[in-house]
Amino acid sequence: MDGNLEQLRAAYNENKVVPFIGAGLSVPFKIPTWGNLIRNITHKYATGKLSTLLPDAVEWHLENNDYWGAIDQIKNYAGLIDQDIQRMIVQLIRDHRTNLEDVSEHNYSDLAKMNFKLHLTTNYENLLHENIKCDELPILLKDIDFSTQDMFDDKRICHLHGYTANSGSIIISRSSYENLYNNEKYGDLLKAVTSSKHLLFMGFSFDDKFVSDIIKDYKKYLNGMHYILLDNPSSGRIKELREDYGLITIPYKKDGSSHVNEIRRILQYIHTPASVTEEIVVPKGLEGASPIVVGAGLKDFKKNVEGNLFYKKLELENIDKSIIELSSAFYVAAEEYIRNLQKAGMTVDIIDVMLGKVFIKYKERYVDTYKKYGDSERFLTVVHESLENFNFGRHALLLKENKSDEDENRGLIHVLAENEDEDIWWGEERFNGNSRE
Repeated sequence: MDGNLEQLRAAYNENKVVPFIGAGLSVPFKIPTWGNLIRNITHKYATGKLSTLLPDAVEWHLENNDYWGAIDQIKNYAGLIDQDIQRMIVQLIRDHRTNLEDVSEHNYSDLAKMNFKLHLTTNYENLLHENIKCDELPILLKDIDFSTQDMFDDKRICHLHGYTANSGSIIISRSSYENLYNNEKYGDLLKAVTSSKHLLFMGFSFDDKFVSDIIKDYKKYLNGMHYILLDNPSSGRIKELREDYGLITIPYKKDGSSHVNEIRRILQYIHTPASVTEEIVVPKGLEGASPIVVGAGLKDFKKNVEGNLFYKKLELENIDKSIIELSSAFYVAAEEYIRNLQKAGMTVDIIDVMLGKVFIKYKERYVDTYKKYGDSERFLTVVHESLENFNFGRHALLLKENKSDEDENRGLIHVLAENEDEDIWWGEERFNGNSRE
């Protein structure tokens, strides 16, 4: 698997990734592109003496991907001001937008399953908020008047270029764009985000000069390592993005597939724990070897796992914070153990059998402890105790000198709980607000 994608997954699992959403993700909803928005507005005013003059002038700029120049032509020839164009953009988006009942047709449904907190977007429409169901209402950049650190506490969306609910907020002209970038608040926001997080650009195309100019302008704020998803980029483009824009490219190929499916594949990959999903290819010359698995070190236990699914399941039952922290240490130990087992040549099938035995032990304790006492903390403690010296039976012979220790054993149940497809809970509560029937 691509090394850059592995780095991105590691950052995501440490809750250090902020998605930056572009217009490409809204295409399935028939939201007009920038070029089509401008052409529609042009058509409305291309009458009389302007019937050929205005379309020709606008199209020349569009062919050169100069959207600001095209907007300037409309304003100059048709005598419009920003407010006129902003209102027309809102109406065009509303007129063209279509609803999609099948969530598999777009990637906003995939973002809803992720553990992202802050979401940044240059899109005008409200599709992101409608689909990911944020804790807070979308906010405009100019309206932020709280500590930027608070932005990572709850799931929220920040529209950098305005949104349709407030047509006057929409960044449409060269002057409004320049005013935005000269705003200290804008720079402070991006500096605060990139000082501790990695941006993940998706739904952007560098065929548009408008988009490339935006990201080039962002570069002065982009501290650290940031990523962009692109369809089949050339090696020259990948190099250009790294050198000129400071972005690491995660490529995909939509040929025989689609943008939606390939972006979904990437999002699902970084969201799935490495410890239970992938088969590691053993380098030539090491087949059959069984190197000693070192396991988790002190630096590994500093990993922030508060956004992980297993952690949220523990919080759901109001389990004592200290017990959750101990469970987190067990999880880190187990995840590192499994990852190293795979690197040592252990197959996914064998690891799956091990986790299957852990699942059965969990079910036993659910029946004889939770069903009897209804106490989540007691249930968790008993599960930990049951796994502490767990014997994998005949399968233990396959581990040779790499037998798991007591901390790793106790963490295996949390590795399982991290997988949303596994029915591992610590009581009756579920995230949809309903209790288990």
